[in-house]
Formats: sequence, structure tokens, C-alpha cells
Amino acid sequence: MSIATVPISALAASPSAEAAAREWRGFLEFRPSQEAAKARPAHLLGEGGKPGWVYDLHWKKPRTTVDPIGCFLLRDIEVWRPGILVQDGQVVDDANLSTDVALSMTRADAGFPSRFAERAQARRVDRPALIVAGPGHAIWGHWLVEFLPRVAIASRLLPPLREEWVIPLPHDTPVWVEELLLAACNVRRDAILRYAPGQERLLFERAVIPTFCFSGEYTFHPYMREFYGSLAPALGAARRRLCLSRGGPALSANRPFAQRDFFEQEARRRGFEIIRPEELSLVDQIATLSQACALIGEYGSALHGSVFAGPGTVIGCIGHWNAIQMRLGEAFEQQGVYLTRGCLWPAAGRPMSIDASLEDIESFLDRVTSLLD
Repeated sequence: MSIATVPISALAASPSAEAAAREWRGFLEFRPSQEAAKARPAHLLGEGGKPGWVYDLHWKKPRTTVDPIGCFLLRDIEVWRPGILVQDGQVVDDANLSTDVALSMTRADAGFPSRFAERAQARRVDRPALIVAGPGHAIWGHWLVEFLPRVAIASRLLPPLREEWVIPLPHDTPVWVEELLLAACNVRRDAILRYAPGQERLLFERAVIPTFCFSGEYTFHPYMREFYGSLAPALGAARRRLCLSRGGPALSANRPFAQRDFFEQEARRRGFEIIRPEELSLVDQIATLSQACALIGEYGSALHGSVFAGPGTVIGCIGHWNAIQMRLGEAFEQQGVYLTRGCLWPAAGRPMSIDASLEDIESFLDRVTSLLD
């Protein structure tokens, strides 16, 4: 399906910040382009066909600089679905990974445009919109890495609008998102506007669209660390060894790990506490993660909670690594240990799974603990 797109820069071409604010059309810079954190070696087992542990830079390197961060101010913006914003029949493209995913999903949905053609025009909303959510709006890690920092950027840059704007979120966004927004950015629940993607679209005369806090494939702006550092409570030296478990019934089925019980048993034997983050309040999660000297677990967004841990924390990931976790480690000056041998990417009829040998799991845990002694 063909979708007409327009670069966001073409819609926000005001020559100055003063003109952008006056006309509500342009870009307001919050922080300038800066040097990115340098690539950091990680402990890798299973990469590139090498038989043992290597301490090396991965082939996916961060960018050397990151783009400026700030907010676009645009008029007459329709919210169709997370990541799909429309002006005059064209999808607004900010050349971001999240938008690329949203466009791909929309192009794959052949019936998407016709559903809107059959309905009344977009519902007008008088209050300005703060648009932050994209694909992954129901996933913890996407909020930590992508969406929550956008709220912080806009809140710091445009404080007078905090009492005025609304944040459009799909109706199936989990309640914990509201709790996270309140705890981290002081966003009241009545500032959230729920809508049904595919059944309605919202038209805002004024919209604030913050940049993401990264450039390219998750090379993070230094503000990312500044923001999360402001949330972590001062609780003294970080000494806790934490293992984040995906042992709940739903999580277990989602990503099978044949040796999960052995992994957690061996982690306990090495002094790790087994934590199920979903059983803690958000405030307790932040406080707990900020006390970690080591944070280990299975591949997944729970490990992105490392943003609350301090520099020097050892982050151990068993299962498929991804560029996000490695780039977070560089931005937050944390050490990475990755076991990928015995891990299968999803395929037709088969979920992502981990089937690592017991020897490799023990070697992984030994490698993590060796960095703490």
C-alpha cells in the first residue's frame, strides 16, 4: 500500500525559535548536538562463531555525534495510530526508527485507509497535544527508552504548557503507563486522552512532537543519562545483585527458556536476589534497580531498567543481545556481558527461545561475578 509522507522538517521551517513559538510552526531546541558516548567493549559468548569469551567491540558501533533534541511545534495534526501522524493527507515522517516501524505496520494493513474513509471526519480536540507514543506503547522497555524521555524533554522545554496539553494514548495502553508518567514526569491522569486506533482519529489544531532522545540506531543523547539520574533516589552504595525473572506464566510462554530454573538457582547460589519487576510498585522498582551493582536477566525490555542503575553496574543479558542494551551500557558507563549461544530468533510457528547449555550458563554467571570481585 502506498502512503504519501512528508518530512517533519518541511512542516517546521520557521527561521527562528521566536517565530516558531509565535506561529506554532517550527523546531525549538532543548539541547544541542553533542558527542556521543564511545563504543565500549563487552564480554561476548556466541558472537561471530568464536568458541569462547571475547572482550571486544561489537560490529554495531554508535554514532560519533547525536542530533539536537527538542520539540517540533505543528498545526492541524491528526493522530491516526501510534507513530502515524497525518497533515493534509500525508504522513509526517521524522526519519526515526519508531516511525519506520509504524509505517511498515500501516503499509501491511491494506484496509487501514478505507476504515477512515467510511467514517466521519476526525474528532477535533481543543487542547494542544503532546504526542510521544509509537509502536510498543504497551511495552515497558519502549517507554523507558523511547517515550518517557520525550515527555521529559517537552516538560523541561515548555513548562507553561504542562497544565494545558493532553497526551493521546491508545485505549489498550496499560494502566501502569499512567503510573509511570505520574511518578517520573508528574503527568496527571486527567492529562491522558484515550482513543481507539482504527476506529477514530483525533485532530489537534496545535501539537507538540518531541524528538526522541537518540539518533540512528539508538545512539543516545547525554540528556538520557541526566534525566534518569534525576529520578534515582540517593540510597548509598549500590551493592545488590539482582536477577530479573521472566518466570511468570505469560512471560514464560512468550519466550521459552528451557534452563530458566537452573539459571535462577545458580544465580541465587552466587548471591543474586530473584526479582519479578511486575510485582513491585513503580517507585519500588526504581529504588530497587538503583541499588544494583549487577543486574542480570533474559533478553527483553526488563533489562532496560538498567537506566536506573549507576555507572559501573554490570549488566548481564542471556539470550539475544540488541543494540539498545549495548548503547544504554555505553551511555550510562555500565559493563556488558552477553551470552547468545543456544538462542534462537523467532521463525514461522516458533517463538524466540533460549536453549543454552548448563556449562554456558555457569560460565556466564561466573563472568558476571568476576567483574564484581
